[in-house]
This record gives sequence, C-alpha cells and structure tokens, in this order.
Amino acid sequence: MTERLFGVETEYALTGLDARGLPIDRESVLSHFMALARARLPHIPDVTGRGLFLATGARFYIDAPDHPEFTTPECTTPWDVVRYTQAGERTLLGLASQLVKRERRIAEVVILRSNVDYSGSGSTWGTHESYLHRSNPRALPAHVIPHLVSRIIYTGAGGFNSRFRHGIEFTLSPRVPHLEHTVSEQSTQARGIFHTKDESLSSTGYHRLHILCGESVCSEHAAWLKVGTTALVLALVDGGAIPGDAVHLQSPLSAMQTFASDPTCTATAQASSGKELTALAIQRHYLAMVEARLDTRCMPPWARAVCRLWRATLDRLATAPDSMTTQLDWAMKLALFKRRAQQRGIAWESLRQWNYIAVQLGAALGRCAPRDERLSVGMILDEHGPVADEVRRLTPYAQTHGLEWSQLPTFIQLRQELFEIDTRFGQLGDKGIFTALDAAGVLAHRVDGVAAIAQAMEYAPAVGRAHLRGRRIRELTGNGERYVCDWHGLWDHHGARRLDLQDPFDASAEWQPWTPGEDCPF
Repeated sequence: MTERLFGVETEYALTGLDARGLPIDRESVLSHFMALARARLPHIPDVTGRGLFLATGARFYIDAPDHPEFTTPECTTPWDVVRYTQAGERTLLGLASQLVKRERRIAEVVILRSNVDYSGSGSTWGTHESYLHRSNPRALPAHVIPHLVSRIIYTGAGGFNSRFRHGIEFTLSPRVPHLEHTVSEQSTQARGIFHTKDESLSSTGYHRLHILCGESVCSEHAAWLKVGTTALVLALVDGGAIPGDAVHLQSPLSAMQTFASDPTCTATAQASSGKELTALAIQRHYLAMVEARLDTRCMPPWARAVCRLWRATLDRLATAPDSMTTQLDWAMKLALFKRRAQQRGIAWESLRQWNYIAVQLGAALGRCAPRDERLSVGMILDEHGPVADEVRRLTPYAQTHGLEWSQLPTFIQLRQELFEIDTRFGQLGDKGIFTALDAAGVLAHRVDGVAAIAQAMEYAPAVGRAHLRGRRIRELTGNGERYVCDWHGLWDHHGARRLDLQDPFDASAEWQPWTPGEDCPF
C-alpha cells in the first residue's frame, strides 16, 4: 500500500465591528489579529515574515491583499485534513475572542468561510488543495480535469452567481463563475480549473498538484470526500492508469458551468467522443476505476472507506438529490433558500422569469443612467421614471407568467436576504447558520473518525515531516529572531545550521551545517 500526502489552504473573510456594528479599518484589525497570534500561539516565523508555522505543523498568515489564510499540515488521510481544518478554525475563533477582550474598540470579530462577495467587488475566496504525486505534471490535466469538473455535485458549497448583477441565479458552486480557463498559470486572476503551478516544496521526484477551483465547505461529508476522492484519482495516475481518456470533455469549462447550474444532477455535457455525459456518469467512471485497483500497491489503506461513501453519495444523488439536504452544503443551502422564497411569497420556479425582467430593467436603467445601474423600486415603478417604457414593454411578459409588478420590491428584498443567508451560513462560531443547524441536531454530515479536534489544535500529525516540524517548533518557540521556517526546512541564523525536511515522509531529521545565503528560500 502507498500513502498519499495532501492538505488544504483556506482563505477566510474577516471583519472587525465596533459597538454600533460598523466595520473597523480592516488593515488595523488584521494587524492586531496577527500580533495576538504571535503572542499566544507556539510558532516560528515563516521565511516571508508575513506568517507563522505552528506547533501543529500548520501555517497561518495574512495573504494579499487582506485576508487570513490557514493551511493544514501535510496529512496522510482525509480524516486528518478535516480534523486540522476544524482545528484551525477553532484557533481563529479563539484569537477573535481574545482580541475582543483586549481591544476595547472592537466589539466583535466576524470570520466567514466565504466563497464569493455579493457586494459587487468581484472578490472570491478559495480553499486551495495540495496533493503530492510522482506523475509527469504535463500528463495530469487530461486525467484530473474531468474529475474536478464533475465532483462539484458533492463538493460544491452552494450559493449564487455573484457576477449576475440583477437576478438570483443559484449554483452548486459559486466559485465556478470566477473560473475563466480550463488550464491556467495564475491563481488570483484568469483562474483555471487546472492550475499548472508545480512548486513541489519537496525533494526531487515529488510534484505538488495545486488545485484552486475548490471551495470552503462546512459539511464533513463534503470536505472528506473532496480530498479523499481527488487523492485516489491521483493514485490512479501514479499507478499508471489513464482515467481521463474515456471521459475527456469537449469543453470542460462549459461543462462545469452546466453541471453547477443543475441541482437535479441530470444535465449533460458532451465528451470528446461525442457522447453526452452527466456529472454522475463521470464520477461513476472514476469510482469504478479506483474500485478495480483497490488491492494494488498504488492505493492507500483508506481507499475502501472513501469508495464506500463515494458510491453511497452518488447513488443518493442519482435517485433523490433532494434527500442530501442534511449532508451536502449546496443541498442544505438550497432548502434554506427555497424556504425563504416561499415565506416571501415568491415561487422558486418563478425566479427564471423574474431574472429576465430584472436583467431587462437593469439594462434599460444602465442606458439612461450609466453611473448607477442599481434597481431602485421607486425609480422602476414610477410611471414617469426613466424606465417607464421598459416596464410597459415587459408588462405582457409578466402577466403571461403570473407575475405582478407589486411583487418586484419583494423580489429585490429576497435577493438581498438570500445573499445574507449564504454569507451567514459559513460564519464561524455560534452566530453561523450552519453551526446553529448542526447544534440543533438536524444535520447528518458527520464522518466517523473525524475526532480529537482539541488535540489537533496543539499537536501535529503523528507521521511525516509535519510531525518533525511541529515537534521542533514546540521546542524552539519564542526564538523568532533566531529561527525561520518553511515547508521543507527550518533555519538557525545564529547556529548556522539547517533542519532538512525536503523528504515529506521522513521519520527523523537532524541539524546540518548551513552557510547563510546558501540553499535558502529567503
């Protein structure tokens, strides 16, 4: 059996509020937040000076331009990835609580597992994944992309297309509208489904697949399957299989957009062979290939457990996707969204027609008032207003579909409420909607074996270089002026020595002589 190694880097949105509920300068809040982390968490500074490597083997830092990012240590099982992600979030919550007590002007620190910003900024936050592999990186796209495109039926965070300016367009994966290419070299703009970055952070022979099309999810079920299935797909390729050939898509980006728009999981995309494939069919193809190789050396010892939940999830999505409302993020949210629309007297099925009206009105408003394209109800319904002619033109369409202009204010209000629900769903702490649902016992997303979170807040995984890194950091913490750390080493400025951690599976490591300026990342 062959062990795999992987981890995730989660970007969080963070805002400090004063006693009136108004936001405080973010740069100041983040500065205080990081200062508190340096004072309270056992750590060694990272080589950039912007972050910390912790005694858990994890890394915490403030990423450009202004959001905290927490990276798990290198893990060998999907249970550990979920465990250390949750440990990182508890650590962030603890720092937020301490910051409120320490800084009088900060009444609350809000931390969100946000995936998109609905304010119009165009911002998107990601949960990037890293997987160690030995395959030729140039061979990976053809075999990994169909999996990444189709896995969103269980990994999607759910939400809305934040680039749809006036309407309400639900998507299984709000990250998808921000992807512009099938393959890309960049991670902050012109993003692709597959990222060509090959920064191994390890010794020769290893490569690191850096996936940036994923999202932050709350469900253990979704998070565990995301890393587990993707690691097994890479194991297939490492073992010499060519899983992507049979499901190669004619237009992967278009296929991903199609799959993301369909909560019934029945939409199809055309394969290069001309065959129409559903996301379920693509996933079943990968699952079957993994199951056929479970007893080979390329598969890790936990592969059978992943395959069991993988198959059960696909079966449920095929027969009754609505039944996943307690397991998967997108299904949980969709149920909440539909319920709120019903409470507002708007039929969910009528959103397509309301969207058409909203887009037409927005375009008309833009033509007469290009500096302000916001849909103001008063402006729209004013019979002498700038879009009065457009309202009259659209009236027959509205009547044909049973819509009344008196419902327009409700539609616009509903849009804002749904965006707020999506944002608050992933809030860390007791005020988060997901947290409240989980505490009420109405969800069934837990994965057996994800436990010992408190221990993961203190200690690194038991194997691999993360264990060695964490142990050394615990010994050396408080000496930041002397030591710096990176994923593949730890440097001692005063002692002119280096701890070599380039082999990610090392069980031991000793200090070696080092000449400053030589073989150093800083």
